Amino acid sequence: MKLSSRAFDLYQAFEQPGCPVCRLLEESVHAFIEGLMYEYVNEPSTHFAVRDARGFCTTHAWHILEQINASALGIALLYEGLVRNLLEDMGQMKPDGGRRQVMQAAQALAPKGPCLICTHRDTAEAHLLRNLLEYITDNDFAARFGASAGLCLEHLRQALAVNAPLPAKNRLLTLQQAIWQQLQRDLAEFVRKSDYQFADEELGREADSPRRAIQSFAGAKGLR
Repeated sequence: MKLSSRAFDLYQAFEQPGCPVCRLLEESVHAFIEGLMYEYVNEPSTHFAVRDARGFCTTHAWHILEQINASALGIALLYEGLVRNLLEDMGQMKPDGGRRQVMQAAQALAPKGPCLICTHRDTAEAHLLRNLLEYITDNDFAARFGASAGLCLEHLRQALAVNAPLPAKNRLLTLQQAIWQQLQRDLAEFVRKSDYQFADEELGREADSPRRAIQSFAGAKGLR
């Protein structure tokens, strides 16, 4: 079966550690942020979106600051407009202002739209999960998925909510359950070999099972 471009990306990501959807989303989000800060930071639509959202969400704001080179100017451009417009929307605050002043400020502080980067992440996430379910009934694709770390808990939940054929969801669940069964065995073996009675036994594939467990149930760090 010929794979779509997104399904092919998933197929390749199955060979890497962690949830393949998380991995591809991390790459997509980082590329989107780079493009935003280097190519679209002066676009009015970017400024309007940032103002409506009252900035970027916590996760993505720190991603920009800490992981995007030379992002300080872009941040200054976007947030100067944000702060200026926020102050205008609040109006002049007075120490003896009444309830109406507080209500006006509360309304001004509330976001009028979502984080621009969260919107991109959610769109990319939906496309990846739809492609995963579209091809999971293909034997070769399914075999590669079955040999992978599988989906994280959050992406498995989201996959089950996708409008997709029931056989695809059942195939996904069967494969994911087998992946977690192996993870459980690895964790149990890690615990056993941690006992002083078996301290002379070398760790095998179970050595990184605690990390794999966190990846599997928490998803990628800093994704949301």
